[in-house]
Amino acid sequence: MKRNPNQEELDQRFEEIYSQVNCILLAGVLEGVGIYFYEIGKFTKEELDGFRDRPEEYLFERFGGGNYKLNFYEGPSFIVCVNFKPKGEPKWISLLPEKVGSNPKPA
Repeated sequence: MKRNPNQEELDQRFEEIYSQVNCILLAGVLEGVGIYFYEIGKFTKEELDGFRDRPEEYLFERFGGGNYKLNFYEGPSFIVCVNFKPKGEPKWISLLPEKVGSNPKPA
């Protein structure tokens, strides 16, 4: 396009992308002096629609406190990452892969 798109074109393209969105939720774990993020959940567009107006509240209710990255994808292509840090006890430790060990420290 050799011109800036108008609002209608922007809205149309947004709907095209959003209709194919899916998300991966990562939780941060302290390992030495670094923070590593591990996948603890996946969400379809339909699931995302159920909490997109209150994501931090939803993450806290379902997963407890933590350092989260919610990665958005259009199909297999990465779009954006949104970070959340609700305070409280984590409920997600059991969702971590075995390689993390038996006593992970939430970031």
